[in-house]
Amino acid sequence: MNTNILDGAKIGIQKFPPPLPLLWAFLPAGQGYAARLHKLHFRAIWRSMGWLQKLEMAGLLILWPFLLAPRIADLTRRNGAMVKARTGKGIARQIAEQVILAARFGFRPQAYYVMEFFLPERRAEAGDYIHRYVVKDGLYRRIKRGLVVSPLTDKEGFASYCTERGLPVSHMELSLGKGAILSGGGKLPADDLFVKRTLGRGGARAELWQHSDGAYRSRDGERLEHDALLARLIRLSEREPFVVQRCLKNHPDIAPLSPGALATVRLVTLIDETGDFEPVRAVFRMGKNADSIVDNFHSGGIAAPVDLATGKLGRATDFGLAPSIGWIDRHPATGAAITGHILPQWPEILALGRKAHAQFADRVIVGWDIALTDRGLVLVEGNAAPDVDNIQRPHANPLGPSRYGALMCWHLRA
Repeated sequence: MNTNILDGAKIGIQKFPPPLPLLWAFLPAGQGYAARLHKLHFRAIWRSMGWLQKLEMAGLLILWPFLLAPRIADLTRRNGAMVKARTGKGIARQIAEQVILAARFGFRPQAYYVMEFFLPERRAEAGDYIHRYVVKDGLYRRIKRGLVVSPLTDKEGFASYCTERGLPVSHMELSLGKGAILSGGGKLPADDLFVKRTLGRGGARAELWQHSDGAYRSRDGERLEHDALLARLIRLSEREPFVVQRCLKNHPDIAPLSPGALATVRLVTLIDETGDFEPVRAVFRMGKNADSIVDNFHSGGIAAPVDLATGKLGRATDFGLAPSIGWIDRHPATGAAITGHILPQWPEILALGRKAHAQFADRVIVGWDIALTDRGLVLVEGNAAPDVDNIQRPHANPLGPSRYGALMCWHLRA
């Protein structure tokens, strides 16, 4: 297994101060899976640095309170009044609890509001939550099975790879890059179109164009004829490559739960101790209103936890920073019941996640985005470094004690 880790000086010094637990990284680790994973990451950081980098990091740790203060102030300004109204907890106490959680566990300030550590029951489990920066900036880079060749980040390559292996994916109508059409024949289909970055993640800069009366109309009301839209997309591709797909439509059973965007299940699978492909956590992601283009949590969508055994949904939520949603049992735009809804084809969704991972077996972990469409299940994309925040908050419980934590520790020998 690959044991190289990132440049240790990189962590936490661009947008955030370094985590204070770096100072006691070589003390004995706790027994929980989360504590063991965090210790492994922090120790690897120190071991990867030269003496000059260690001195720089030591200086940043001394400045830790001053580096942390502006971020705490900003987040408390945006969220403090809401928490006070909800819990009666004053601003000073919220600030103190953020500092304690940062010092003791290495949490960045936004976690206090995203994971709702202002609630005593959540704060009691704080040590079991796995940090996003620990896995995405470090441990996911170590957890590899030799040379990785299967395409996940390239959407066009992903679609071709899946099609060749009999996995259901959305067909790429056009591929554009460097101001030119790279593949697809040069003509847009007379249908609703979804445009997304070839190498992008999170739904940023995605566009939806609805076709009617021989022209295409954006959600902003812009109307373009075929040649004008094609010329626009070609110009857009001068900055970065894009792909064009026909829009997929939600399965009728879930259409009221996502009136605008295509809804997807984020299903995380890990290779287990026997070499099988095990689903370890799932959430159902929905657009918030009819104007939503994507269901992504970080782009304003909402998500509900999915019970792995049954496909049953729990209460939905937003990301939790300056929240406008909070926790809801019904969809905010349609009023359709979310809590208790059982997703159709749930056994087939789990089977598709396992089958897909078997074709990407050079990867230990994958976060699959699976759409339930009116024409069947579709693999929208796979994520080689699945986020942990967007699968911990909707479940309102940590990943540490789960199979995710156990299998990550097993693979990393933590």
